[in-house]
Amino acid sequence: MSLNQISKVYATALLELAKETNSLESTEEELSTLVDIFFSDESIRHYFLSPLVDPSEKERTAEKSVQGKASEIVANFITLVVRKNRFLFLKDILEDFRTGVDRLKNRSSLRIVSKDSLGKEAVDRITKSISSKFGRDVRVTEHTDLNLIGGFKIYIDDFLIDASIRAKLAGIEEALLQKKIPVGAFE
Repeated sequence: MSLNQISKVYATALLELAKETNSLESTEEELSTLVDIFFSDESIRHYFLSPLVDPSEKERTAEKSVQGKASEIVANFITLVVRKNRFLFLKDILEDFRTGVDRLKNRSSLRIVSKDSLGKEAVDRITKSISSKFGRDVRVTEHTDLNLIGGFKIYIDDFLIDASIRAKLAGIEEALLQKKIPVGAFE
């Protein structure tokens, strides 16, 4: 099985369980919280990824750490992921799970990438515009990318709307290269 399929398989299994128990949103929220906790602390992440730690010890630690803090479905899922040595894929599993929930709820994923935060008003305007254009609800996440000169990029499902300064400059450059300027025009 290829690496990108691993997260899809686990996410699909969790999605089916959450759908059966009518707990899509709560499962997503719990999983997101746990993934943030596991990956925000470097010592926790290294513990679960270390080949020096006994796998059964990792499993017991995972089970104790989520017991009482998550539903039975999520707690068992985290324990299974650790048991099967798939901890590294948890972030990808969460993203694939979110995509599945969005598909079931007829919702699109909207990711706004800009050099600096655009502010609530601008994000709300973009969200409203995209929502009406695509005719569905959108889940918005905002990211910053210091490599952008200015402007922003919008990723909606499989579409990219590139309103960055770099893209505009590339368009101008292409237009200038396409236009044939006669020799001696600037003499």
